[in-house]
Amino acid sequence: MIYFTEYDIDRIIEDDVPAGDMTSCLMNFKGERGRITLFARHEMVVCCTEEAERIYKKNGLIINDIVASGTSLKTGDKIIEAEGNAEIIHLVWRSGLVMIEFASGIATRTNNMLKVAQAVNENIQVAGTRKHPPYMKKIALKALLAGGGVPHRTGLSDTILIFREHLLFSGGYENLKKVVDSIKIKQKERKVVVEAHNLSDAKLVAASGAHVIQMDKVSPAEFTICKNECQKINPDICIIAAGGINASNAAEYTKAGADALVTSWIYFGPPADIKAAIEKL
Repeated sequence: MIYFTEYDIDRIIEDDVPAGDMTSCLMNFKGERGRITLFARHEMVVCCTEEAERIYKKNGLIINDIVASGTSLKTGDKIIEAEGNAEIIHLVWRSGLVMIEFASGIATRTNNMLKVAQAVNENIQVAGTRKHPPYMKKIALKALLAGGGVPHRTGLSDTILIFREHLLFSGGYENLKKVVDSIKIKQKERKVVVEAHNLSDAKLVAASGAHVIQMDKVSPAEFTICKNECQKINPDICIIAAGGINASNAAEYTKAGADALVTSWIYFGPPADIKAAIEKL
């Protein structure tokens, strides 16, 4: 569960209504009532309906119908329906719609990629990176989970992931074992993940005592060679694929032996297409 504070909900509303809805105010909708209903225009995994519900309720609308985040929808399926003051409907119309569209786009891509990979290996994971757009962390994470994925990193605070850029200041891959040993002493309960870009560096990572090798931007064929060679050094090491991983090559990297697929691709694509129908009551 991703927790959205009241401030988060308020900020979504305020972003679209920084100083009131001028159009609705000038048109004087006082006393008018209406209904807003969102429908899926194509197959999708929907997400952030609960946050839209909170936006609607916070402004006095009554919820008549809603589907949960993570639900697979067909074209024409209803997502959420609410009714109440017509001015309020126009005030929250875009905020709720756009949030669900962006989140559902991520959830749908995640689910599609997961299905492709799990057709090869039912135990494979699709792990979303922290490279989501700024200020989108909670929506991106909720969408990732709704689509069946898992977080690779929610941010710099929750994992130990050593890049070659870190190693520039600590003696390179040749000195990695000392670095890993030091980290294991300081942080005993966390796994140490190290990025590698070729077989030579990967073998040094495997010998360092690291728990996970993150192979970045290697071909599936190269990945298989790295996995076989590194497991000769450390049979228990986990090897994950990263860098340019998407739905079109997920099956190839899964066949190559990846234990998980690390991707940013899920975040950068079109939003889901959702129809908003507003009726006068």
